[in-house]
Amino acid sequence: MTTTTDVQRASVTGGQSHHPSKADLKKWFDRYDMTHKKRGVAYIFNNETFKHPKLKTRYGSSKDTEDFKKALIKLGFREDDIKVYTDATVEEMRDAWKQFGKNSHTDIDCFICAILSHGDSDDIICGYDGTVKLDELFSYLRPDRCPSLKGIPKLFFIQACRGTASDSGVEKTDADYIDHEEMSLTIPVMADMLVVYSSCNKHASYRDEKAGTWFMQALSEMLMEYGTKYEIMKLLTAVSNRVASLDLQSSANSECKSCKQMPQINSTLIKELMFEPKK
Repeated sequence: MTTTTDVQRASVTGGQSHHPSKADLKKWFDRYDMTHKKRGVAYIFNNETFKHPKLKTRYGSSKDTEDFKKALIKLGFREDDIKVYTDATVEEMRDAWKQFGKNSHTDIDCFICAILSHGDSDDIICGYDGTVKLDELFSYLRPDRCPSLKGIPKLFFIQACRGTASDSGVEKTDADYIDHEEMSLTIPVMADMLVVYSSCNKHASYRDEKAGTWFMQALSEMLMEYGTKYEIMKLLTAVSNRVASLDLQSSANSECKSCKQMPQINSTLIKELMFEPKK
């Protein structure tokens, strides 16, 4: 029997192909170390008002911020390790990520960042005074720029529209007009990274001016109730299920019917991640 590969002249250690046993496979079911001195550091960028006159105020975003902060504390984050940036400019957003990347992070379980803002397709995010690409912000945390973050899970929750597409009708969304050049997305390749978007690319995200956004409210509620009981991918699958079950018929706007929203999870995590209670 001949064993083939998908690359020409590929070498195999010892000159023989290896078929892993069940015992070999079990070693890949590993968990991130969540027993460091601190649960982690968290940034929340709550961009609610904007300089550009066409970008409307994101009423309800402050509630999302407060609820998510409570959820982080429930997960074991210390309040002084949670930094909230309100209406940050693009340069302030850049500086925050650059500074975090320059620091040493040997005593944390993870890094979490939530960005609540207006957005557009191809992962354009609005600061108070302009736009920035997510992949630029992510690049400041690459292992070559921040070696101490290597092996530490980095979780990003992006509450912003990624376009204006919807099934029908329009409620309050995060998809106001943004004037920018067409830019494609190239996220830096790195392991130990989880990016959860409130909607799929090209699609809108929905926000109630009093209750907050569908995605951040579902995320905060799930983390508050089950954040220390289930592994992160199980939690996020439940969040997606919750958001997908909603439509505008259940909102205060009775004129819009059956608009849906589907979060998207992009992961390069290589281990299970569970926020087990700190002892």
